[in-house]
Amino acid sequence: EECCDLSFPANKLVSGDHCKIVQDKSSGLVWLEDTSTNGTVINMSKLVKKQIHMLQNGDVIYFVYRKNEPEQSTFFFPILIGVFGSHFCSDKDYDFGLPHTSSIAVVGPSPAKVSLIRDLLGKAAVTVEEAKTDKMEESLTCIICQDLLHDCVSLQPCMHTFCAACYSGWMERSSLCPTCRCPVERIRKNHILNNLVEAYLIQHPEKCRSEEDLKSMDSQNKITRDMLQPKIERSFSDEEGSSDYLFELSDNDSDTSDISQPVVMCRQCPGYRKEVTPPTPEDRPGKPPGAGESTLSTSPQDYTCPPLGSHVICTCCLQPMPDRRAELIGQQLSAQQCVACLRPFCHMYWGCQRIGCQGCLARFSELNLTDKCLDGVLNSNNYESEILQSYLSARGMSWRDMLQEGLQGLQQGTFYLSDYRINSNAILCFCCGLRAFGELAYKYRQNIPASALPAVVTSRPDCYWGRNCRTQVKAHHATKFNHICEQTRFKS
Repeated sequence: EECCDLSFPANKLVSGDHCKIVQDKSSGLVWLEDTSTNGTVINMSKLVKKQIHMLQNGDVIYFVYRKNEPEQSTFFFPILIGVFGSHFCSDKDYDFGLPHTSSIAVVGPSPAKVSLIRDLLGKAAVTVEEAKTDKMEESLTCIICQDLLHDCVSLQPCMHTFCAACYSGWMERSSLCPTCRCPVERIRKNHILNNLVEAYLIQHPEKCRSEEDLKSMDSQNKITRDMLQPKIERSFSDEEGSSDYLFELSDNDSDTSDISQPVVMCRQCPGYRKEVTPPTPEDRPGKPPGAGESTLSTSPQDYTCPPLGSHVICTCCLQPMPDRRAELIGQQLSAQQCVACLRPFCHMYWGCQRIGCQGCLARFSELNLTDKCLDGVLNSNNYESEILQSYLSARGMSWRDMLQEGLQGLQQGTFYLSDYRINSNAILCFCCGLRAFGELAYKYRQNIPASALPAVVTSRPDCYWGRNCRTQVKAHHATKFNHICEQTRFKS
């Protein structure tokens, strides 16, 4: 099938696959199918994704059109369509200032050709009037599945909205918003948009999803109630006449008139309805094999929060848990905070439920740093890091083996870390553990004998700035100089 691609790489508003112009050779009919994100404007009528428009001589196509600044519109050109085997002329003479290299015949669609159009394209073939954009449908469309929103959720703080099932698949790969790439701090149900979609489908029942599609999306929805805003209790003041009892509000409520301080509820608060069974200690994601059982007389799962008990928010999943940090001192299997940064985490307490969590809190010797921990581990110097990886691979060692040797050297005093509190049993979060692992990796690389490294590595002169060099992230500089050394120049 013959095709010709026209590219506009300088304009970010033009999609990578913006539209397709197709010609039926037997009839000579030509149509445009939009495949873009922002739409295509034809003769001041906008087409959205999956819509089709029959083209005629003189049609003007705008890939980017600015309504308020038409003179700033870019990448638009007239389409002159020649119909094969036709010798008719149009009533209007279009002159776009282009060189005329051949005569172009213009023919309006006859009834027979209109019938052929619908045979070729089925329901997708639309006239100019049918191709006008439905602004309401465009506003209620999920950008991930390009269909009407179903059980939609909004992300905070950017407030972009998606189908719950669509975003469930996205959040397994990224913690950023699919639209603006803003870090997602919280997920909320958008009841207003759900009601608008329901009302729109009553007026346009032909746009409803099939029952199988709806069941499939519901099964793909992995956003649980615990991932949404925690249920809160608010007490009203005496002036409001309701001080004798508490009103329990879920995230369905939109009453913002109450300005009293909310009381956060967690899974262990009395009256909290558990829709998701928290994982047991044996099922915690990222827990290394061989970890022992808790020695607490009352396990975290048997604990019940006292009335108005204090809570902390997990830094990883942003969900509340009872603040038992002082009570659990010394009980490392149920620790709630990192000893280095002192930030709270819930993984060792009852298992973090954030999708993708590899174990946000653990003993340093048991942290699951994943196989990517060696990428740029030596001060973001990829060249030196690759030398270390090659050395470990040649000896059949993994990052865990190097970590255990580094911790052994730390215990024997041959290695040392900048934070004296960190040892093999220190409770660390993933970030602090990765930072301490980088220090141990540097010490390990520093102690590799020169005879075990290639000559091209050992023959490099030392950089004046050593490990503190800010240019070592650049490949040409890292390849030319050795940075596994201390700074020797301009050192105060």
